[in-house]
Amino acid sequence: MTVITVNKVSITGIVSVLPETSCENVDGSSTSASEEMARIVASTGIRSRRIASAEQTALVLGNIACVSLMQELGWSSEDVGLIVFVTQTPDYPLPGNAIQLQHKLGLTKQTIAFDVNLGCSGFVYGLWQVSQLLKGLSKGKALLVVGDTTSHQYSKENRAVSTLFGDAVSAIGLEKDPNGEEMVFSLGSDGAGAPYLIQPQGGALAPGAAPELFMDGMQVFVFTLREVPSSVMACLDAKGWQSQNVDYCVLHQANEMMLKRLGNKLGFTQEQLIISMGEVGNTSSASIPLALGLCLNDRLTKDSTKLVLSGFGVGWSWGTVALTLPPLKVCKVIDLKCV
Repeated sequence: MTVITVNKVSITGIVSVLPETSCENVDGSSTSASEEMARIVASTGIRSRRIASAEQTALVLGNIACVSLMQELGWSSEDVGLIVFVTQTPDYPLPGNAIQLQHKLGLTKQTIAFDVNLGCSGFVYGLWQVSQLLKGLSKGKALLVVGDTTSHQYSKENRAVSTLFGDAVSAIGLEKDPNGEEMVFSLGSDGAGAPYLIQPQGGALAPGAAPELFMDGMQVFVFTLREVPSSVMACLDAKGWQSQNVDYCVLHQANEMMLKRLGNKLGFTQEQLIISMGEVGNTSSASIPLALGLCLNDRLTKDSTKLVLSGFGVGWSWGTVALTLPPLKVCKVIDLKCV
């Protein structure tokens, strides 16, 4: 685990996009199936998920988010020097989503654009990477886009994942800021966890097979309880904070019971711990910025806020950041069901 400090960069806005279709976690085919689904809902806290249509790829949703974000921030196409797209569901194996989004947004040819293949830790990793790179660029603004259409990667019969994962994409605007307060990151990885959360089809070893996501939920649970608390504590220690100094803790929105266990272990109160996956599901790398938009949009656009944000999952990979977020110019969720 590595602890890194970044300063003189600030987050200025967040826009998330939810697809319009809502899929309820119910099964009325039999009494036993209904009881099984009720147990899943009770343990995960996920009552329904947002599901993207075949035409609603991560790139399509990301474009909607970026267009709205740039309008809200008053950015022109000339302002952006960097765009990073963190996704495990790109439109194509190549070219990447970020390259295509650079063109769709009309950004200049001087824009640096690339994808990062990470899942549930991807927002924190992306925030660290964009913040570091932005400091060395002549242009002072960057776009971080995170999210997946994970529902395109499994069948409805795959109950281990189909009841959990939903679709969403978030766009985050970052700017150079000489007064930007330090962000403290704690990042780690352990490839021994690769077999327990994996998409084995569609790559070089099985190129023609239909995608079918596999997850060993117990292994994910054990990994999370083993690695995440020390990552969060490392950030708090480096920042000089105690849990009571934090306004809100936003963990990757994977499982309500697991988050409450983690929150209790770390000393966060019910009021500090944000839980938002109930109607949207586990939205992979978009889950943390989406939670900020769903639960804290009013607060984050008015006041400076001390946050601990932690993502964890496939890899194994985990990342935590402790930061004071200045009042955002925009923090919203575009719900395509309501458009």
